Amino acid sequence: MGRSCQARITALPVAAGSGEGRGLRVAGAGVLLALALTTSARGAEITVYRCEDAAGRVTLQDDPCAQGQQQSERRMTRPQDPPPARPRPAPEPSAPSSPAADARPAPTVPPAPPPMYRCTDYDGDVRHTEEFAPNTRCVPLPALGYDVRGNPAAASTCRWVQESCLRLDDAETCRQFKAKLRQAESDALHAFSDTAAYRRSEVERLRGIVARSCN
Repeated sequence: MGRSCQARITALPVAAGSGEGRGLRVAGAGVLLALALTTSARGAEITVYRCEDAAGRVTLQDDPCAQGQQQSERRMTRPQDPPPARPRPAPEPSAPSSPAADARPAPTVPPAPPPMYRCTDYDGDVRHTEEFAPNTRCVPLPALGYDVRGNPAAASTCRWVQESCLRLDDAETCRQFKAKLRQAESDALHAFSDTAAYRRSEVERLRGIVARSCN
């Protein structure tokens, strides 16, 4: 082996068994460990030489002692590195969703009912109609509360008026269609022969609206 990895320790001669000798032995053990770690790349097992010259100086090295020195050898085993950790297994992919779960039908939203309007007349009368028809007409002034006594011309005069019509929301529209259906069923039960067919067709029409949009 080359001397690039050697570690040397030199001590003065000491009497055997003295405290200084014990300190030297402890220091020597540390050097042995350092040599083992330093030469780990050269093999799992190394040889350390303890050399003592004629003057009693002790040297620890990884080469054999020089001629004329007292030599002793120690073989040391390098600690083995732990085996590399096994890689963790990759997580298993989650199972794909079943076709049955993907094929669930989306909740159906019923269509909105046809429009329904609440129309209020000038005198406060209210009616419900499926058509926007504000019923524009010319009303005589006396009917509107005008005092036309002694004025024949004013008595024959009229004023144009119309209802105020507002479209209802879907919930109120459905309530009105259900009310119209009940009235239509009652009218069909008491219809004369010349109107019976129309009454029955009106009942069927209203039933279809309620079934599609108001349940």
